Amino acid sequence: MSALARAQLVVIAISGRALAQSAVRGGWRVLVLDAFADRDTRAAAEAVCVARDGAIALDYRRVFAALAEPRERIIVIGSGFERAPRVLSRLAACGRLCANDADIVRSLKAPELSTELLRALEFTAPDVQRTPPPNPQGWLQKEIGGAGGIHVRSALGAPPRRRRYYQRVVSGRPLSVTFLGDGERAYVIGFNLQTIAAIGCAPYCYVGASTCAVPSALASVMQMRLDRLVRVAGLRGLNGLDFMLDGAEICALEVNPRPTATFELYDEEIAHGLMYWHVRSFESSVVEFAALLDERRPVARAYRIVFAPRAVRAPEVLERVQWCRDLPGAGVMIPAGAPVMSVFAAGETVELAQAQLERRAHEVGQQLARWEIDEPSKCPI
Repeated sequence: MSALARAQLVVIAISGRALAQSAVRGGWRVLVLDAFADRDTRAAAEAVCVARDGAIALDYRRVFAALAEPRERIIVIGSGFERAPRVLSRLAACGRLCANDADIVRSLKAPELSTELLRALEFTAPDVQRTPPPNPQGWLQKEIGGAGGIHVRSALGAPPRRRRYYQRVVSGRPLSVTFLGDGERAYVIGFNLQTIAAIGCAPYCYVGASTCAVPSALASVMQMRLDRLVRVAGLRGLNGLDFMLDGAEICALEVNPRPTATFELYDEEIAHGLMYWHVRSFESSVVEFAALLDERRPVARAYRIVFAPRAVRAPEVLERVQWCRDLPGAGVMIPAGAPVMSVFAAGETVELAQAQLERRAHEVGQQLARWEIDEPSKCPI
């Protein structure tokens, strides 16, 4: 890692703060290109806002403009490229790209292909199709490459649109598994219970997660299937799999071939931070990572994204508390329904962590009520 440690590490994502903080723990000098460049990101690294005007999305022209100067750099990718995997190929010319390549992302985000792959790996997976079902009852409409649940709608009354597909509704609790791949095997870092809520006009938004335990038999089955997935797809780095758990039945929904937000629930437990191992996995196998997973002392953790209940302007001075992250910059205008910050909690049990999270989220909500009201603006979600 000595040669890599001398390089600048560039994080490119819709929100790059967590990736940047983990990379700093690994000893890198970090540049973040994201859609927020918030206070916490700027405190951890050099940060440049490359948001598309009027949207929580990346402007790829601004991304490449920020990378125009030739230099030795490592590039780590977060969310924001699932809709445009071709951009990953272009980024490979700007530095050493530590990301699953465009073909992998394109294949895993193709609904029919990814469904067939998951079923071949012995997962149950819901039916998908590109055309509207004759009876839309019990179906969802999703966007190819969409993330965070903001693109998910009931198929009832949803008009057909470009890059949309339909997925049959399945019952159960929404969970995910966070894992590190090295092209040969999957190193399961943890299972997560996802929190889904209606935000603005999006009824199925991802708003947070907590660590959770699953039965050992289920964990063994998941380990076996993820090992196969990593070998077949060639996955490296931090990845995630979303699934529904109904009793003991696993129904796989989607593979996320990139670091997911849940990695942050475990980052403090791992020496050097998970970004260190993410980058290492693109060099070689990381068999020694398994020992770190066995030696850690897991803590129950939970986090939630707090959204603006009305259009507000962030104050010049924020009431900074240790358990809030992604704090918006001074004077930033935040539309109603847009994310404001993230709240974190920890405890001896998941129940205690979630109870603490509820109290802290309520306190943040009271703070937001005192923020200056901004002129009404369109919700980006």
